[in-house]
Amino acid sequence: MTQEEREFAEQHHNLVIDFLRYRRLPMDDFYDIVIFGYLSAVQQYFRNPPADVKFKAMAFRAMKDAILRDGEYNARAKRCGYTVSLDTAGNHSTIPDHPQDVERQTERKALLEQAAKVATPRENRIIELLIDGFALHEAARFLKIPKSAAVSYMENFYGRVRAAIG
Repeated sequence: MTQEEREFAEQHHNLVIDFLRYRRLPMDDFYDIVIFGYLSAVQQYFRNPPADVKFKAMAFRAMKDAILRDGEYNARAKRCGYTVSLDTAGNHSTIPDHPQDVERQTERKALLEQAAKVATPRENRIIELLIDGFALHEAARFLKIPKSAAVSYMENFYGRVRAAIG
């Protein structure tokens, strides 16, 4: 970081605290995650200044993205393995039953395929945006439809899915 970027980051450091308070996140657990998003926002703000975007909005988005990236990183399968103690006398209740996991995945896939058959093209587009991580109101804005219309589409979809799946 340049000296100018450092000074700017120091002057606006209160945004990090505001973000953590607004999101009700514990400072001890999330400060180290959020600060890197904040610092990258400072660098981006100076190196590629956005048109008509306030720094606060940019920083909040970068800090939110940092939390999401950290969550994705920690949720990866290789980091969510099962721990087995060698001290137990043959009792390994923590080891998953892989055939059951495969059966559950197959059942879920079949349910999703049934649900996809009853969705209209507009509902499919909304669902794709939701899967990509957008909130329903963001999906509505992206598709240029009122939020109430998006809610209505999803409510109708849920009703048809419940009827189709049973």
